[in-house]
Amino acid sequence: MAVSEKGAYLMNPIFLAQWMKEKRSPMMVIAFCGLSILATLIFGLGMDQKIKIGVFPAQGVESSMTKQWIERLNEGDAIEFFLQDEQAARSDVRGGRADAALQVSQADYRLIASIENPNVQIVDRHIRAVFLEELQLRAAESYTADAAGFRDEAKRYLEQPPITIEVLAMDGSELLHHNMGLQLLFTFTLFLAAFTVGFKVNAITMEKASGIWSRMVLSPIRKSEMYLGHLLYSMLIGFVQILVVLLLFRYIIGFNMGNHFGMLIVVVALYTLTIVAFCMLLAGIVRTPEQFNMVFPSLIPLMPLISGGYMPPGTITNPFLLGISEIFPLKHALNALTEIAIYDKGWLDIFPPLAKLCIIAVVCMGIGINLMERRRG
Repeated sequence: MAVSEKGAYLMNPIFLAQWMKEKRSPMMVIAFCGLSILATLIFGLGMDQKIKIGVFPAQGVESSMTKQWIERLNEGDAIEFFLQDEQAARSDVRGGRADAALQVSQADYRLIASIENPNVQIVDRHIRAVFLEELQLRAAESYTADAAGFRDEAKRYLEQPPITIEVLAMDGSELLHHNMGLQLLFTFTLFLAAFTVGFKVNAITMEKASGIWSRMVLSPIRKSEMYLGHLLYSMLIGFVQILVVLLLFRYIIGFNMGNHFGMLIVVVALYTLTIVAFCMLLAGIVRTPEQFNMVFPSLIPLMPLISGGYMPPGTITNPFLLGISEIFPLKHALNALTEIAIYDKGWLDIFPPLAKLCIIAVVCMGIGINLMERRRG
């Protein structure tokens, strides 16, 4: 390994040795970066799109009536209804390209869906509400002499009702739209960086198992420098991986990450430090690098799942799962990142998740190194 004297003097030689190994075989880091980008593009970009439902008339129903229903149904914001040929609409539903299709008649409807999913329930509730309101208006019109005048008056009344309901957040502020695509970007990026960090930390157990660690202990390098070199390199490689993905999405793909990108970087740095400590604890608990390679890939995928990274906030309400999620660094990092990027919060607002990350880092690092020294000292 070619390490210059100046380089070895300025840098921890263990850190430098890890970097030289990375230069020879960078595929793992590149693969995890690529997966972060690909997963976000596949799942994140489609989260804020409207649900599209094809509408076709029942037998004997005129197309003008169908268009009137489509206009009424499109008064909502979350679902887009459009006129479609019956055969094409049914084919899209059968092929899974559409959640549902709608057949309308003069005073009734029929929803066609191949599977029952949450989108179908949302669509059904919206259609039911629109049909119920329209049929009530028609029934009331039948008892008036001026049907057009009655409808105009009813429309004005509904635009300025005597009682209005305003939905606010729990702290009384305006309820903001949650950007699920941005949350998924953070989730996939942090999750896949944890894999990179974990396999780098496992290099310590591999060196101990192969006897390299024992030979280095006899050299002038101190044991603290050996740990420092490995852990700093693991942290740096995870941090750079996350940073590259965030820069790509912010400046090339055009994701809006708010006005405090510097704060996001600080949170990412603290997260990588914490995930290094978390992996160190796991490496201290298992006995061999092979056990780490079995346990780690089984445990890490639970982090985003239990932490609610794939779901809107508030979806997980089970106290047991909420309690377990507190031990995972991803939950607290994700909370801090979404608060900054989506809700424009400041340092005081994100202090609780940052404090929890610091506590997890200190506890995991202390116990992890202690366990590793006791078992392989």
